[in-house]
Amino acid sequence: MRFSADHRAIETARGQEFAGLARTLFGNVKLDFTAADEEKSSMLSAMLGACRLTRLEADRHMVFGERVTARPDDPDAIKLILQAEGSASITQGGLHAPISTDALVIYDPRRPYVLTNSTPVRQLLLQLPRQALPQAAVERLAAPFTAHAEYDGMCGILLSLMETTMHEIGHLDEARRSSVGQTMIDLVRTMIGEGRPEGLVANPLDLLLARIKDFIAGNIARPDLTVAMIARRMGCSVRYVYRAFETERLTPSEYIWDLRLQQAAARLRKAAGHSGEISEIAFALGFSSSAHFSRAFRARYAVSPSQWRKAALL
Repeated sequence: MRFSADHRAIETARGQEFAGLARTLFGNVKLDFTAADEEKSSMLSAMLGACRLTRLEADRHMVFGERVTARPDDPDAIKLILQAEGSASITQGGLHAPISTDALVIYDPRRPYVLTNSTPVRQLLLQLPRQALPQAAVERLAAPFTAHAEYDGMCGILLSLMETTMHEIGHLDEARRSSVGQTMIDLVRTMIGEGRPEGLVANPLDLLLARIKDFIAGNIARPDLTVAMIARRMGCSVRYVYRAFETERLTPSEYIWDLRLQQAAARLRKAAGHSGEISEIAFALGFSSSAHFSRAFRARYAVSPSQWRKAALL
């Protein structure tokens, strides 16, 4: 279930819908409840600017994460789990780390892992964009990072902030959610030993824009390439995708179509000349029909695709 038009701002699931929403939000994960009661499961999830915060309650179950970003629209984000109730453990890279109440684990879900919830659990999950952390910190997450609120003050602060935010999520507007999300990113960076000294890393939005452009270039042929798909793959909100393009003076959709037309023009210059090749180029670049392609091409270059091709053959 989804609430508000605020770009998938709040989503919920219960019972048999739980596993489906988990795959949508967390990527290509597999959940195994075996003899446990899946109907006891519930999930509430919300975007906090570039981050996503999720609260889940579930009976004992296992999560298998292998090729988590198998599809182009799977989220690509570093993941943090705060254990509010119950016991769990994570196995990754040959290491086994227990997760007790009031403890957290930060890990890279691109690396295969198994999360075992050995009792009924209540967890808070934070997904933060990969580019929000320095590359050195991401590389250190070859093994899970763990902390406990009793021994780590930053862990306690983050736990309290996540609990309070989830409790008040329905009363926070987009600007406040974004501010809270950035605070959580700052706390995580500090916890894993990477503060934010000036000049340490490039502007996160610049890094995000570069990753988005790489993703678009690699998926330009997909007719279903949308801003929502890009946001999910980048592990951020739709609004952050738009913010990343503010310096481009183009919307993400305009950038996609402009790139398609640029590539079409270049391919037409090299075309052998047979009539069917125009349609082949159109469909290869994600256009829904030859007519759609011709209209867009004429609007961009003031000539039809066939006229452009003939001029190139002269």
